[in-house]
Amino acid sequence: MPEKRLVLLGGGHSHILLLKKLGMRPVEGLITSLVTPDATMIYTGMLPGAIMGNYDQEDIQVDLIKLANYANSRVTFDLATGLNLEEKYLILEKRNPLSFDMLSIDIGINYSLLKLKGFEEFVLPIKPFREFIFSWERFLSNLGSAGQETAITLIGAGAAGCELALAINLKLKTLGHIPRITLLDRDTVAAHLPSKARKKLISYLNDNNVVLKENAHISSVSEKVVYFTNGEEIISDLTISTAGGHPHEWLSNTELKLEKGFVETSPKLQSISHDFVFASGDCAAIKGYPLQKAGVFAVRASSILYKNLERYLNSRVLLNYTPQKKFLQALTVGYKNALIFRGARSVSGYIPWLYKNFVDRSFLKKFSVSIPMNSRFGDIAVEETQPLCGACGAKVGGKVLEKVLGKLPSNIPEMTNRIGDDAAVLNLTGSLKVLTTDHLRKFCNDPWKMAKITAIHSLGDIWAMGADPVAVLSHITIPEGSPEVEENYLTEIMDAARGTFLAEGAQIVGGHTNKGVELVIGFTILGNVNDKPITTEGALPADKVVLTKPIGVGTILAGEMQGLSKGTWIKNAHDWMMQSQGKIARIIGQKATAMTDITGFGLAGHLMKICQESDLAVQLYLDELPILEGAMELASRGVRSTLFEENLNYTPLVKCSPGHIKWPLLFDPQTAGGLLASIPEKDVNIVISKLKEHGFCGSVVGEFLAGRPEIKVN
Repeated sequence: MPEKRLVLLGGGHSHILLLKKLGMRPVEGLITSLVTPDATMIYTGMLPGAIMGNYDQEDIQVDLIKLANYANSRVTFDLATGLNLEEKYLILEKRNPLSFDMLSIDIGINYSLLKLKGFEEFVLPIKPFREFIFSWERFLSNLGSAGQETAITLIGAGAAGCELALAINLKLKTLGHIPRITLLDRDTVAAHLPSKARKKLISYLNDNNVVLKENAHISSVSEKVVYFTNGEEIISDLTISTAGGHPHEWLSNTELKLEKGFVETSPKLQSISHDFVFASGDCAAIKGYPLQKAGVFAVRASSILYKNLERYLNSRVLLNYTPQKKFLQALTVGYKNALIFRGARSVSGYIPWLYKNFVDRSFLKKFSVSIPMNSRFGDIAVEETQPLCGACGAKVGGKVLEKVLGKLPSNIPEMTNRIGDDAAVLNLTGSLKVLTTDHLRKFCNDPWKMAKITAIHSLGDIWAMGADPVAVLSHITIPEGSPEVEENYLTEIMDAARGTFLAEGAQIVGGHTNKGVELVIGFTILGNVNDKPITTEGALPADKVVLTKPIGVGTILAGEMQGLSKGTWIKNAHDWMMQSQGKIARIIGQKATAMTDITGFGLAGHLMKICQESDLAVQLYLDELPILEGAMELASRGVRSTLFEENLNYTPLVKCSPGHIKWPLLFDPQTAGGLLASIPEKDVNIVISKLKEHGFCGSVVGEFLAGRPEIKVN
């Protein structure tokens, strides 16, 4: 069957259920990509409970990376800004367009602030939810001592605003503060709720002394005051907006047929204007069914969406989705207290909360998935029970390389250094050039991201030598597929690589491409040396050891393969791997006496290389080592890269207790890791200040000492 590319835009209820179904029942010939700005989806039904303390943040989110891995789907972290329906590609905010054969949209509604004076500066919007939670927790941490009055204003008195007002009220009381909550709306409070449920909800608000202001029209907002058009004003320590829900503006610039800004679909969830586009959830308007915006419809629609995408792929008749006329709604109105209603009937209290809690937790439990071993990386036969890691975790160990490379002759007159340095230094026609090559095997399902990370990884050797990249040869192996899929795959790789190298002053001038079992990307880079290359030889006693990126990449990737790494950890690790070190190298290179980049041999292996070449020992400050989020937790659980043991054996001269929590990470292979440099003591503060001035990471993690080569740890 010919392969078709399905892009899932948005991580809403329909799409997460669709991904779960794709993991359980894969559709032959379907290549799926999820486009979402976040690594997790916050389940809004439990957000008020998390605010008031019923749940931890971990309890109310779906890990989209784990879910996508389960469904063998790639993940692209980005926002859509446009859509070319004629050529079938999605325009993204941060990266090159993403091509598709079929598109499904589930992006919800947009909560933008009212265009009034002070709103952008002083009002906290409810979405994006992750940013709201972060800002709310920061606000709480900055509150004064208990017993003080805290005034909070919420704009928008729909069901969400009412729930949030009650949750915030309870949280402040729990912390010992005196809450003064004002809930205002330009219309009436909870206007869309059935009469009996609305009365009960207002009763809860009144019982908790929440001030209700209906028909309120705001003129402006300052840091501590909300101003109204009638001249009234109220004090507000924090102003939150749950109002302003509307369609995403970029949809209006597409050729999709819209209904009041929402994607108009048939009951088949298929666009009225473009049959290869589907939509579900709050962003869609089903013709003939004027529905309120509620997640319950998206949940029920997911089953039809899955079936219709499969049927469309196979040119079969699509099914109709019939939304339920009545449905149960549940609101959190207090600590372990809920209001449940359906039509004119409603009930509230602890028992309804138990029911709501059971339903919510049961829904989220559907997405507690594990990745079957080798489902994403191929059944490669290895002796270990742990599958072979990708990226730098797949490198050949240092001892094997030393034995083999040590036998190679290095009597080329143009070569001025020895085999085994970061790059070969060649004296050609009186000018020094550096030459290096590197490649990575597949470690994520996104070829664009893989190409960018591989480019950054390959440039590391050039930067470590204090050189500037000039020309690049690419070496790419792509999986076999249809001509269209192969072209798209290669286009994404080259777009990412070309953009990365151009930003560093280099161009791709040639290369080689072939088909294989899995994706492998590599680059050979030629660079210019303006003065003299920086090598691993030259560190002096009392020089400080400076590290420019946190370590732990290998552990995070190994944890991902075992289904143990959280999506937020993986996304954070990828973001660090994609960070260029070009400007950092120029800052450090002005003062460095020796430098290398940390890759497959880990921090200990690369630091030992400087010690051996410079004939020095080093004192490592373990407590100062920057560590990627999640790496220590995984290491404490025994998660190791497949290269860990070889790195440990390759670097025996490390004086450190294996019981130290950071000890395993010294031997963790890094992909696109940071620079490791020796900086004279008199210059180190200036270097660190310059790095931080430009927004870069810079940590002093040790000091070189006179003595035989070894790594001492305190």
